[in-house]
Amino acid sequence: MDVKVINAMLKSLVKVFNETIHSRVELDKPEISKELAKGYDLVTVVGYNGYMEGNLVYGFTSELGMSIVSSMMGMPYDKLDDLAMSAIGELGNMVSGNIAMNLEKIGKPIDITPPSVIFGKEIHVNVDGLILKIPAHLDKFTFEVNMVMRE
Repeated sequence: MDVKVINAMLKSLVKVFNETIHSRVELDKPEISKELAKGYDLVTVVGYNGYMEGNLVYGFTSELGMSIVSSMMGMPYDKLDDLAMSAIGELGNMVSGNIAMNLEKIGKPIDITPPSVIFGKEIHVNVDGLILKIPAHLDKFTFEVNMVMRE
């Protein structure tokens, strides 16, 4: 795994969360995994291809999703309706787009697909490929960002 790719991803996460929801995200040490974490009930998936191909998968709890939507809208929001799901998808789109821009700068261009947001009790997502897993914290919440790379 190219450290420049990892750094592009980390830089994008911090920048977009800070600018979009005005909160500092804390990132734990990235790790390589063969499977995604289970137990998230709000998942955003953005596909990518180009220099490499795969998916960016963002996993949140419902509570964190509502907190993010409230911050994005600048007012309390307490339900995961279509508007909230759209906001969560847009956050994934902004982070993924920023990752794509940072990868372009280092000569590893990718194109991204529109986001898909999935909501349900304890979603289990299966993927094929190597997974760069980035555990993250926002306020009192934990979430996960995964870059799935197909071989």
